Parts: sequence; C-alpha cells; structure tokens
Amino acid sequence: MPTVQSRLDSHRRDAAKAVKILQKARTDAFKDRGYQSAPTRAKLRNEFLERNNGMIAHEWQIDMGEALLLGLDCSWIAGTGAGKTMPFVMPLFVESDKIIIIISPLNALEVDQASRFRKMGLSAVAVNGDTYSNEIHKEIQEFKHRVIITSPDMCLEHDKFRQLLNTPAFAKKIAAFVIDEAHCISQWGDEFRTEYAELGTLRAFVPLKVPFMIASATLPPLVLAEVRKSLHISTDTAYHDNLGTDRPNIAWFVHHMKGAKSDLEALEFLIRTRGSENAIIELVQSMVFFDDINLAMEALEHLRDLLPPHLRGSIALYHSRRSKRSKQIIMDKFRKGEIKILLATEAAGMGCDIPHVEQVVQFMVPSSFSIWMQRAGRAGRNTLIAARAILLVQPSVFQEVAPKKGTEPTDDVNFKKAVETGLREWIETEECRRDVVDEYFDNGTPRKGFFFLQYTLG
Repeated sequence: MPTVQSRLDSHRRDAAKAVKILQKARTDAFKDRGYQSAPTRAKLRNEFLERNNGMIAHEWQIDMGEALLLGLDCSWIAGTGAGKTMPFVMPLFVESDKIIIIISPLNALEVDQASRFRKMGLSAVAVNGDTYSNEIHKEIQEFKHRVIITSPDMCLEHDKFRQLLNTPAFAKKIAAFVIDEAHCISQWGDEFRTEYAELGTLRAFVPLKVPFMIASATLPPLVLAEVRKSLHISTDTAYHDNLGTDRPNIAWFVHHMKGAKSDLEALEFLIRTRGSENAIIELVQSMVFFDDINLAMEALEHLRDLLPPHLRGSIALYHSRRSKRSKQIIMDKFRKGEIKILLATEAAGMGCDIPHVEQVVQFMVPSSFSIWMQRAGRAGRNTLIAARAILLVQPSVFQEVAPKKGTEPTDDVNFKKAVETGLREWIETEECRRDVVDEYFDNGTPRKGFFFLQYTLG
C-alpha cells in the first residue's frame, strides 16, 4: 500500500534526524566537557544489567537514557509493556547525585513505579495527596530520594512542594522532568485536570539545560504536536523515537451487544462452564473497563449472582471512590491471581503493570480511540501470553439518524451514538484492524508477527 510505504519512509527520515541530533549533542558535550559516549553507554548498559537481574537493555533504551544525560528534550512513543519506563531513571546510573522528577497521572501508578525503582536500588518516593507528609518533605529537601514520582497538581498547586522545586539549590539537582502518559496533557488538560495544560510552566523552575521527556503509548500526530507545543519542545533540537503501538500478542475482537447499559448478559462469556452437570467454571484473568461506576456495580452484582458462593470473591470492583486501603488490597489480590476478574474504571487503567492479564474487555464504546488502546494494552504484558482485547459495542453506534426535514441531502451519515472517526473505522473495518491502528497512530515500525486474529462477534 502506498500510504504504508510513505509512512515508513517518513519515519526513516525522522529516525535519521534523531541520530543526527543525538550525535551533535555528543560532539558538543565532548567539546564542552570532554564527554565520552562509548564509556557512558557501557556504564548505562552494565548498570541496567545489574539492577534488573540480568535483563539486557535495548539499544533504544540506551539511546534515550543518553539523550537525557546530554540534556536533550525527548519524545517517545512505545506500546504498553515495551519497557519505556526504564530510561526515565537511567541518567542516575551515571549521575547518582542528581534527581529525576516523574509526572504521573494516578496515585496508584506513582506508588507502583516508586516500588519498581526501589527494587532497582534507587531511592524513590511517590508524592501525592495520599502520601505527602512533613517527614517526606524533609527527606526530599535533604536529597534522600533520587526519583520523585508526583502529579501536576503537587508541582503547580501545592504551595510548599512547589516552593521546594523552585529553590535554586534543589532545582540545580534536577536532571530531568519526565511526563509519563503524556497524552493526558491533551486528553485532560482542557477540563478534567486543567493543571496538565500548565506543565510547561515547570520550565521556569529549572535551568534551561534541564531536559523534558514525554512518553506515551498513544500519541497520534495531532496530539503529539499539541503536547510538544504545551511543553515548549522543539522538533529541531529534540530527540524523538517512535517504536509504534503495535501489540502482536493481542487478538482483537468486536462484539455487537443486543442493548446498551441494560445488556449485562453481554458479559456472561467471562464465566465459562464445561459440561451440563457439575459444571466446572473457568475464570480467565481479566480486566473489564466501564465509564460509569454505578453501571460497574450493577455488573458486579450480575456476575456474582451467576457464580457459586465460593467463587464470588473471585470478582471485584476497583474505582476511585474506594478507600486507599481497599484499592491496595484489591489490586494486590488481582496481582496474585486471587481475584480473577477485575471490574474497573479509569482509576485502574494507566500503568497497571500486571503481566498475566489474559483479556481486557471494554463495556460499551469509550470516548476515544486512544482510551481504548490504553485500556486494551493492559492485556498480555507478558509478551508470551496469547491475549485478547474485546470491545463490546452497543447498537446505537450503528443506528443511523435520518436527516432533519428541510435540510439539504448530503453523503454524510449520522449515527445515534457519536464515535471518534478513527475508532469507528477500527470497529467497522473488514480489513485488518492493526492496519487502522498503524494509520491512526502513525506507527513507523514494521510489525512483528505473532498471530493476526481479529473477529467481530455476535
């Protein structure tokens, strides 16, 4: 297809440009301070190996870590589970006295990342409304933590913490700001969490040479441009790597529902039985996403009613209204496999790194293609798992609305349920849905084979 070849050619040019930008930064650093690239990259590679139980770093992880060390703004697109979190902290392998500030959208994600970095031997702390205390503030002030995972509102609206970041002594210790799940700047910045749209003001807190990195699995071209503009990232001087969003071990399904919110029967496939007498119920490790907490509660009750009493605890509900302790217990049980089916809202979505999730289900079409891809990406984090992502589509998505009387006829078709153009194309296509994903998200990396199944069910 000409469009595919054109897209790949464009990305090859972008990759060549990134190589030149990185090489220029190396040359400038050599002239300024005698920087040596080869031993620095060897240090990054060896430290990565030692801190991750023998795991070997990808060259693109080394490239990104070096780019941050050299003070380059960076933008990075990679599918969920690709390993894009690791380079966030790699500058600390070389400059151990520095501090990395990671901006994260959810408290649970902050805590999870802090735990992962501590396992790598780095002092890390999550700073949010749930964890912040005078004791933690004092520890940060005394430079006892090298990785600080926090939120936009803590950086911009919490007076005491914002003042700390803005002090010259602290600011000069900051090696980089990392904006994780950077699509939230576009997705949330207008109304939901307006502080995301103001993250560019963090530039004023630190010296000009402190780089900013943006990372996400879902940054289509227009969103990427918007995020770069918001954070004052210039494409002429920033290092950019697009590994694509493809997840070859996920099979994609579309299931036509019989109704909308009332069609809880559409979820009954989650509870599988074998045989007619003394049926054996098999529960596959699953996440089921809802955009309405009350609806999720109804679904929980419906599914539990279908199970024998001893299995009802295998299904649970995770949402923002639950207490901090309750959310921790539920997620821990899900991680251990004690809970098999987790019904969830967005609160359990981004950054949920549980490798053995076999399937993700979205109950009714979400508001955007990016949201669906983010949620579906919770499946198959262990790339050896043959995972599934199932979108349950309500009838209104396909129901056409007749034009109003007296209006001029057009070729445009209006539907009862408005769906983002890219997502509608993904739902309706009779070709490979992965092609639609590649086009929409401007993927520039040739796909890897695993299996190429897609189905429209029911």
